[in-house]
Amino acid sequence: MGVMTNSTSITAKPASFFLSKSWIIWGCAALFYCYQFMLRVSPGVMAEDLMASFQVDGCALGTLTGFYYYTYSALQIPVGTLMDRFKPRRLLTFAAILCSLGALVFSSADTLYVGAFGRAMIGAGSAFAFLSCLKLGTLWFPSHKLPFVVGLTLLLGTVGGVSAGYPMGWLVQVSGWREAMWFIAFAGFGLAFAAWSIVRDKAPDHLEEIILKSHGDKEHHLPSSSILKSIAVVMSKPQSWLIALYGGFMYLPLSGFADLWGPPFLMSAYQLDKSTAGGIVSAMYVGVGLGAPLFPFLCQRLNAYKPPVFISAFGALVCLAIIFYVPDLPLWLLTFLLFLGGFFLGGQFLGFSMTCALNPLSASGTAGGFHNMLCMLSGVIFQPFIGWLLDYSWSGKMLNGIRAYDSMDYAFALSSISISLLLACFVVFLIKEQYTK
Repeated sequence: MGVMTNSTSITAKPASFFLSKSWIIWGCAALFYCYQFMLRVSPGVMAEDLMASFQVDGCALGTLTGFYYYTYSALQIPVGTLMDRFKPRRLLTFAAILCSLGALVFSSADTLYVGAFGRAMIGAGSAFAFLSCLKLGTLWFPSHKLPFVVGLTLLLGTVGGVSAGYPMGWLVQVSGWREAMWFIAFAGFGLAFAAWSIVRDKAPDHLEEIILKSHGDKEHHLPSSSILKSIAVVMSKPQSWLIALYGGFMYLPLSGFADLWGPPFLMSAYQLDKSTAGGIVSAMYVGVGLGAPLFPFLCQRLNAYKPPVFISAFGALVCLAIIFYVPDLPLWLLTFLLFLGGFFLGGQFLGFSMTCALNPLSASGTAGGFHNMLCMLSGVIFQPFIGWLLDYSWSGKMLNGIRAYDSMDYAFALSSISISLLLACFVVFLIKEQYTK
């Protein structure tokens, strides 16, 4: 009996030890997610510089920056299946190198086409970021911790969004947008080295057994022998589409407003400089960073996903509608509303936990990729669409050789975001509860 007790204590230790290791491995992938987030959002504080450098209007600028979303969205399902088949370590290292090379190409572009190619490279590398965190979360953590892993991933990711606000605006002002991108590019090569050195694709056997049991699996899951079969499993479920549709509507305030048109809107409506405007918009990312890990606690409290995701959509709608349509808000109130709107938007990322709960563990990467693809399509469609709406309502005013849009132009164009949040509220009623009690 004494030997058996000692054996039990020996086998009990590795679970606690390797769960600590789980956080280190996940943290390496989350740092890359933070890095690519900064690359994605950075054009927001460069908008006027980019329009002047490439001599383009608002719609063309939206198309240029949207190339990130074109490749990002197109690669989500393929990358998800690659994560299921080949695991994250090599893919994460490759992705960090690709993002860095894309940033170098973008920073040295002398034509719109080369700049678009650089953004497309960044988007292709970034396509691996969140899915690697999600896949490592399913490989290294029990299922009940996955919503918190997703939330903390977004918390660290929004650090990248915040750093693309005031700090990036300041760096662009003092050194120029091209030099700023050079600095960012070389940081990515260090992340690639860290990914190769730290990340491991398989949890130790003792921890893996616990993880599989938490997902209701009694044996090791291998990916489907057919990639198309894995995709078909996810896409054949109507609920996968509804959850992803909710995510797409909810992601638009980030992709359409915070990532690109938010800083120019504040510069026009409140006569702010780019670093201050970028810093205020960053309050939305701070809110997302806090909301994303806190909404899982609300799910746990309510034993349900649907009420929290509805609160997320409705709260964001109210906050952003005030910002878009009420003029001359005090800057403290404007900043608070952006923070509060971001906090509510943090609940949207429960969609990843919902789609993983809906689909088999062996297809978790594919399921996450499908969901993320439809979310990111909002950037593909609406960054240029909002620019087109601005051009449509443009009064003809020019400033320093580029089109100048007033607050009324922005209120008209940003109404597309308000409509999307309203549709997100409606979609929640069509989604079936996925929470495991």
